[in-house]
This record gives sequence, C-alpha cells and structure tokens, in this order.
Amino acid sequence: MLRSMLSKVAASVADQGVASATNFLLNIFLARWLLPREYGAYSVCWSVLLVMAGFHNALILEPMSVVGPAEYQGRLNPYLFTNSRLNWLVILLLAMITFIAGFAYCQDTVRVALFVLAACVPGYLLLLVARRQQYVLNQPVRALRLSVICSCLVFVLIWIARATGRLSALTALAAFGMACSFGVWFGALWFAAMAGSKAAGALVPMSEIARQHWRYGKWLFASALLAMGTPDVQTILLSTLVDLKSAGALRALMNFVLPLSQLLTVLSIYALPRLASRSKRWGTHRVLKQGILFPAAITAITGVYLAVLTGFAPQLERLLYGGKMQSYVQWVPLLAASALISGVGWSFSTLLRAVQESRHQFIAGITGSAVGIACAFYLLRRMGFPGALWSMLAANTSSALVIAGSYLWLLKNASKRVTV
Repeated sequence: MLRSMLSKVAASVADQGVASATNFLLNIFLARWLLPREYGAYSVCWSVLLVMAGFHNALILEPMSVVGPAEYQGRLNPYLFTNSRLNWLVILLLAMITFIAGFAYCQDTVRVALFVLAACVPGYLLLLVARRQQYVLNQPVRALRLSVICSCLVFVLIWIARATGRLSALTALAAFGMACSFGVWFGALWFAAMAGSKAAGALVPMSEIARQHWRYGKWLFASALLAMGTPDVQTILLSTLVDLKSAGALRALMNFVLPLSQLLTVLSIYALPRLASRSKRWGTHRVLKQGILFPAAITAITGVYLAVLTGFAPQLERLLYGGKMQSYVQWVPLLAASALISGVGWSFSTLLRAVQESRHQFIAGITGSAVGIACAFYLLRRMGFPGALWSMLAANTSSALVIAGSYLWLLKNASKRVTV
C-alpha cells in the first residue's frame, strides 16, 4: 500500500512538473524570442486566461475535488460523467466572456490576441478537467500522460511557427490552444478515461450536481470575481496604466516562482480529496488540528525555494533571459516575500476548503481586492513596475491574514462542539 501511495504521489508531482515545465519554458522562450510589446500582449492574454481558469476552478474543478469524494464515494464515475456535461456549459460561457472582453480592450494588439484566446479557452479548460478527474479517481498516472502529450504538441507547434518566421503572440496562443485540444482528444483515445461511466450506475442529475457545486463554490466564485490583487490582474492593470513592456516584464519575473506555484498546486490537489474524505469520517476538528502539518510543510518548502531564488537571481536571469530582464532583477526579493506569504495563505486555505468551508475565500477576496485595487491605482502611476509588486505584497498579506484568522476561528468553534 505504501509503494502504491508513493508511486501515485510521484506521478502527481511528475504531472504537475510537466505542466509547470511546459508553462515555464514556453514563457521563457517567448520572452526571449518575441519583441517586448508582443510578449506583453501575450502576457496580458495569459493573465486573462488564468482569470477565466479561476472562475472555472470555483464552479467545476474545486467542487469536483471535494464534493465528488465526499458525497459520491461509491458513484464517482456517474458523477464525473454528468459533471463533464455541466463543465461544457461553463467553458462555453467563459469563452464567450473572453471574446466580448476583446472588444473592450483599448490596444489593437491585445484586442486581436483576446479574440484568438477566446478560441483557446475551451481546449485549456478541458485539459484541466481531464487531468483533475484522474486525481479524483486516484489515477494520477493518467493525468501525467495527458500532460506529456500536450507538452510535446505545444513545443512542436511553437518550433514550427518560429522555423517558418511566423512566431508572434497570436500564433503562440493558437499553438497553445491547439495543443491542449488535441492533447485531450488523443488522451481520451489512449486510456478512455470516461468509458463505461454511464453504465457504471444510475446517472446523477445535472441539476443536483449544479446545486452542490454552487453551494460549495459560490464563495470561491465571488473570491475569483473580486481577486483584483492577484498577479494576473496586476499584469492587466500594468498594460493599461503603464505599458505592455512592463506587463511583459512582470510576467517574466513571475516565471521565477512558477515552478513553486505548480508544486504547491500539486500538493494541494493531491491532498484535497483525501482531506475531504477524512473530514467526512473523522469530523472537522480532527482534520483541522492534525492537518496543521500541511501548512508547516508548505511553508518550509516555499522558504527553501525562495531563499535559493533570491540568492541566485542574477545568474538565473542571465541563464533564462540572456540579460534582457537585468534591470528588473533587483525586485526579486520583493517578489519572493509576496510569494512566501501567498504560499502560507494557500496552505491554510486548502485545509478550510477540505472541510467544505469556502466562505473564507470570499472574505479574503474582498480584503485582498480592496487593498490590491487601492495600491495598484495609487502606486502604478507613481512607481510603474515596482508598484505592481508592492500592490501584490499588500494584497497577499491582507488576504493571508484573513485566511489564517478564519482557520483559527473555525478550529476554536469545532473544538467547542467536540467538547460539548
């Protein structure tokens, strides 16, 4: 059993490693090969894509990781089959919103890129769902296969675009969207993840799943709607209040912490269904109390990574960007501080979400938004690029404090119920 668990953990880490390496290398190559303005346009579109993914996560991915294992333990396949149909409705709605957003953007370069991005949204979100389903089914090896297929496809298409002299923000987005779509299709043919789901038991009504997902994810959705202090929204604000070059530089600097972000994500994704299942069996107080080891481990991992990053930032910049981003390296310690606080908040949030307490995300989102918006509009015009990093630090700090306070409040109340 231990061997099986370790192999699945290794597959989970490898899966997120492949996804992280793909996004990381793709952004590195594009930052080196594209003109600053072109990479700025790509960075804005990438940020918009991640914002859409945040909404999708609140309505589909996160509830699937918690509601599925907790409420449909014996009927996971029928649940996932019906959830896939609900997923299509959400994906098409988000793609439409992305397309409409293109008309509202003031810069022509970004406007056209957003139209292309709208066509890429379904493929990317379908890939996220296909991979997350395998975690719910405790089959992370299948998710790893999907990631490998998509990674190979995206780099082949990017190489073709560059070899033919057609590489741009538009072709890079198109290549990414095509790779995700074909990757999901080939992966489905390879292991037929959902084959037989309909015959595995009585289908769960879509209306029932939609109500359960909304009951759990409404606070996450509101948080995503209000998360104006995130790096992605800071990138968008930089592109409008300062310039596209600064937006591209912020994305280039964020690439330094992308591997860490992906590692924390895989640990959370792997732990969340198991913590949710234990919460159902053991109760809220026991899971919250014993689960404190998870934030402790996350904090240690984050601290070690960021210490190495801060110490070798100039060398890493020369290795990755060839001196192109040298003038921005001085701000890496500020980025590291923001990432550390964000990681701590994320770890406590995982525990709260596992016990189906997602309201804290809404409160944290409001707090972070208020601080992030106020700081951004004040600092971006006065400081430019550094103002975005200071705004991120302020927003992450306020949000993490709310999450930690929510954890302590819930733990105290759960302890009282146990005592009674």
